[in-house]
Amino acid sequence: MDVEEMAARLSILDLYAQYTHAVDSHDGDLFADCFTENGYTDISSFPTVDHLREASLPWLNSDGTIRGSQQLSLAVSGGGPQTVSLHHCTMNTWVKSIDGDKAEGAAYFVVFANDDGAVEHYGVYEDSLARCDDGKWRIDRRIDRCLYERSRG
Repeated sequence: MDVEEMAARLSILDLYAQYTHAVDSHDGDLFADCFTENGYTDISSFPTVDHLREASLPWLNSDGTIRGSQQLSLAVSGGGPQTVSLHHCTMNTWVKSIDGDKAEGAAYFVVFANDDGAVEHYGVYEDSLARCDDGKWRIDRRIDRCLYERSRG
C-alpha cells in the first residue's frame, strides 16, 4: 500500500464520520457534501419507508431514494416529521477497493434514540464512492440495508 492509497483510505474513513455527525446535528449542507452532485442514498429496505411515502415528503422519491443535494439536505435539516433525535454510530468500516477515483466501501451502523437510549435501527451501509474534482471523496451511491428497525407504534 503506497502513501496515496493510505491517504485515500483515511479520507474515506473521515467521510463516514462526517456523514454521522451531519445527520445527528441536522446539518443539511454538511450532509449533502457527503455525496456527489447526483449521489443518493437508498433507504427502501426500512419498514418505515411506506409511512414516509404516505406523508409525501419532498425529499423522498417513490423508489425509496433520497437523491441530489437539495433532497439530501432537506432530509436531515427538517424536511419532515422528526419524532426522535438520533445518534448514529458506524463500525467495522471497510474500504473494500480503490481503483483510481472510484472506491467501494461498507460499514455496519447502529442508531440509538436519544430519548431513551434504545436501538432505533441497525444495518449495513454498502457504498460506491468517488473522488471528486476538488479531491474530496464522496458517496455516489449508498444502499442502507436495514436489518432491524424498532417499532414506535
